[in-house]
Amino acid sequence: MIDRREWLRKVSLGTAGFALAPYSSLVNSLSAAEMAVSDIKITKIKIHRIVQKLEVPMGYCCSAGSFGMKAIATIVVEVETDQGITGWGDAAWNDGSWGGDVLRKSPELVIGRSPFDVEAIYEEMGGHGRRVAEPGGLDTALWDIVGKVLGKPISSIFGKQYRTRVMPYASAGYRKDWPDMAAGFAEEARYWTHEMGYRATKMKTGYGPETDVEIISAVREAIGPRVKLGIDSGTPGIYDDGTAVGLGRQLEALNLEFWEEPIEKYDLEGYARLKNALRVPLASGEGLPIDFVIKNYINRNTVDIVQPDICTAGFTGAKKVNYAAWLNWTRVMPHTWGSPIRIAATMHWAACIPQHSDRYLNPPPVLFELHLPHESPAWELTEKRIEVDKSDGMIAVPTGPGLGIEVIPEVLDKYRREEVEVIS
Repeated sequence: MIDRREWLRKVSLGTAGFALAPYSSLVNSLSAAEMAVSDIKITKIKIHRIVQKLEVPMGYCCSAGSFGMKAIATIVVEVETDQGITGWGDAAWNDGSWGGDVLRKSPELVIGRSPFDVEAIYEEMGGHGRRVAEPGGLDTALWDIVGKVLGKPISSIFGKQYRTRVMPYASAGYRKDWPDMAAGFAEEARYWTHEMGYRATKMKTGYGPETDVEIISAVREAIGPRVKLGIDSGTPGIYDDGTAVGLGRQLEALNLEFWEEPIEKYDLEGYARLKNALRVPLASGEGLPIDFVIKNYINRNTVDIVQPDICTAGFTGAKKVNYAAWLNWTRVMPHTWGSPIRIAATMHWAACIPQHSDRYLNPPPVLFELHLPHESPAWELTEKRIEVDKSDGMIAVPTGPGLGIEVIPEVLDKYRREEVEVIS
């Protein structure tokens, strides 16, 4: 087995001239670098359950109860190969969701196979929510390996890369123990948009129509008319569709970028009613199987914006979402809440989401969700921190091989509560 750094150097040299060459030429180049693509095999999968305590407890979403969220957690998926190349992903908390249960019963679905079988593995494991609800952690790790093998960032091999910088929206507005809720929401939104450089933000709602109008109006006044503002009344949506129509008409004057899950996400008839009645873009799709999102949201034009998570979709599912959404004139705005691994993956996805038309003089930006550093697990997990450019609210997409990140083992140790070798 050759040294990892030497291997990457040889691969990068060998593939530098083949970015636009036929696949067979690329394979020959890799063979000359002492490693044929077909020789690389997956040998082990490990998961790291990581937990980070919150400095300030907060209420989950629209909950009017106690501020019971005191920690945040995720799973880091680590996939090893026989050539010392490791891929990383970020997944759901339980084995049943991300595929651990399936792999323990049928390890041959992954172990011993090439990471270049990533799309076949996704299908055979029952991605799209057929057997595995959230296959994205493993899928991301395999795409990370493929990118590292080719010496290319995922966004350059995943599809057409439309942009090298992407715009996050600050996912703020969880309920804190504020003496004045409207003032608390307003000050938090003002800080992240005016002082930290975000050009878009989202806040949690669902406290009743009167309170929602009050707090959303306060935030809009605090951030001004030019900052993009979305609101979130889920998960699940707190209102019935009749109440949502009445509230939505009051909110139309506030120039909202989107309203996420105003009603229960499976209420397709309710969404159709809202879409016909309101001048507020409707958004949904978080946590739903990709098949459901495409069939019921995109193909039926049920909502204006779909919000699947890379944890649910993986890059393999994201490719299908991108095409279906482009075909049906639906915006894609990826949801995310996880470690910097998941954030980096989402940035690569956002870089490849097509605009509906290149004839627009001012098309809506491709946004993605970014939870605040102090409300995300293991923010310092990677060598290069995620930073918003205060001059325009954008973040540069990583340009290194694969996800373009380096996981810091000591930080992983710091937040890890459990390590499990799933299969080997």
